[in-house]
Amino acid sequence: MYSLFNRVRVGHSFGEEIIEELIEQDIIYIVDSREAPLKEYKKQLLKKELRHYLIEPKIYFKKPFIRFWFLLVEPYIYKYSIEKILSNIDEKKYILSSLIFEQLSIEILKEEFKAKDSIVEIASYWDVNSEFDIYAKTKSNKFILGECKYKNRPITKAELLKLKSKAKASSLDVDKFALFSKSGYSNELNKINSNNLILYYLDDLKKLL
Repeated sequence: MYSLFNRVRVGHSFGEEIIEELIEQDIIYIVDSREAPLKEYKKQLLKKELRHYLIEPKIYFKKPFIRFWFLLVEPYIYKYSIEKILSNIDEKKYILSSLIFEQLSIEILKEEFKAKDSIVEIASYWDVNSEFDIYAKTKSNKFILGECKYKNRPITKAELLKLKSKAKASSLDVDKFALFSKSGYSNELNKINSNNLILYYLDDLKKLL
């Protein structure tokens, strides 16, 4: 949120007033960070590069159309021709699809675990080190870390290893890794036989119908 204020050159106090008004108008909603405070006690000294770091919430538009409008139309409507705007929409529409795919992946995970070990907490997760699409906690206190890839190529084993490395850097407890892919997985990744890895395909979304 504060990064957004800085980018559009709005003071934090005024920015927060705008956010409150947009929430009241049911246009946006806020998701708070689950990152633990960097300081364990008040007078703890932090590294120089972390002294101005803020734990920030994320802001989401409530309706996909509003996100589409302000992402791909409104910034260009007074600058470019309709042909240019339509071309820009075609080039960047994957940005919209990626978020929707991530949200549907969350619903699939909730549905899959509902009967055996229901999920009690689930959302994206971000901290000073990295960002993750899905981080979930089950009723039995198990943790699931998920990555969603809405791309025209299979997910490879290298991407799984990168996810595990990022989880370690962020000191996250992880009992299972869940991958969600629009275009499937490499042969090497498909051959992995592990109780700690779940692979979801685009067809799995049909279970939500």
